[in-house]
Amino acid sequence: MNPLLRAALPYLIGAGALLALGIGVAWYGSHREAEGVTRTQLEAAANARQIEAQYRRQEQEMVADYTSRLEKAHEATRLSNAERDLAAGAAGSLRDAIAAQRARAAQAAARAGLSEQAVTRAWDVLKTCTDEYAALAADADRTVDGLREGHAWASAVAKTKR
Repeated sequence: MNPLLRAALPYLIGAGALLALGIGVAWYGSHREAEGVTRTQLEAAANARQIEAQYRRQEQEMVADYTSRLEKAHEATRLSNAERDLAAGAAGSLRDAIAAQRARAAQAAARAGLSEQAVTRAWDVLKTCTDEYAALAADADRTVDGLREGHAWASAVAKTKR
């Protein structure tokens, strides 16, 4: 064997060992880096799923809250309309009773020979007051109906700002 080669052989073996060690370290480092990238990607995906689930929960809560408020508003409107219809029915019955009593008073006045106008004047005043009250109530009902939409909107906006 060549004496120069024999003298360089330990250095060549050391260099080869260092090269093999360097390749091993590089492979190990790239393998660890790939694991880190994969772990980071998995963590990011898990975080994204968690955020998405939280968003869905919040959205469902908002929908449930809105639906509940809408149902309550519809129920309040239904009750208000039922009370209004009941009051209108009572007012109609009252007007019918006034008309019947006026007619009886007019018949009694005719039998007694009294002036129908004098005997029925109180009933006519009561009927006029009742008619005016009914007109006032109808105006109030129209105003309330007109305000409901704006009130519902304002309530919805106020509750979403909380």
